[in-house]
Amino acid sequence: MPGTGVGPRRLLNTWRARPGADWLIVVAVLGAHLAWVKWSGGSDLFGKPRREQRLQIYTAGATVVALVGSFVTAAIAQYAAATGRRMRTLRTAGHLASQFRRNWVSILSATLLIAGICLLATVLDTTEADPGGVHWMVEASLLLGVVRSYRLLWLFNAVIMATDRDLGDFSQEPQRLQT
Repeated sequence: MPGTGVGPRRLLNTWRARPGADWLIVVAVLGAHLAWVKWSGGSDLFGKPRREQRLQIYTAGATVVALVGSFVTAAIAQYAAATGRRMRTLRTAGHLASQFRRNWVSILSATLLIAGICLLATVLDTTEADPGGVHWMVEASLLLGVVRSYRLLWLFNAVIMATDRDLGDFSQEPQRLQT
C-alpha cells in the first residue's frame, strides 16, 4: 500500500524481527479453533480420535520435530562455518545479527519444547475421551511448529543465498591453475 508505510512486506519483516509474535499467532488460531469447536459442537481435530490414535499422533509429532531439530542444528552449523563478506555482515551487523540469533534460538528452543510436549502428552493422556484437554496442548505446540517452520525456511533461504552470493564473488576472481 503506497504511502501508508504498512504493507505485506513490512508486516512480514516486522514479524521476522519478533519471534515472540509466533505465540500470538498460535493463541489466535487455537482460540479460533476452540471457539469453533464449542460453537459448532464438533470439528475437534485431535479430540475425536480414540486414545491409541492420539498417542500415535503425539509420538509422530515428537519424531518429526526431532528430525527437524537435526536440520536446525545442521543449518546453524552451516551458518557458523560460512565465510565471506555477506555472511560476516549477517553475523556482525548489529540489528541484523541479533535478529538472526533470536530467530535461530527461537526455532531450536521451539523444537525442544514441541518434542517435550508431545512426549509429555503420551504420559498425561490416560483416558479414552481426554477430558483434561491434553490434545489442545499438543495442538498448540504443533501450531507453534508450523509457524516456526516458516521462520526456519526463511533463515535457510537467507543463509543459502548469502553463501551462494559470496561464492559467486569468489568465483569471479581470476583463478590460476597450478600445474
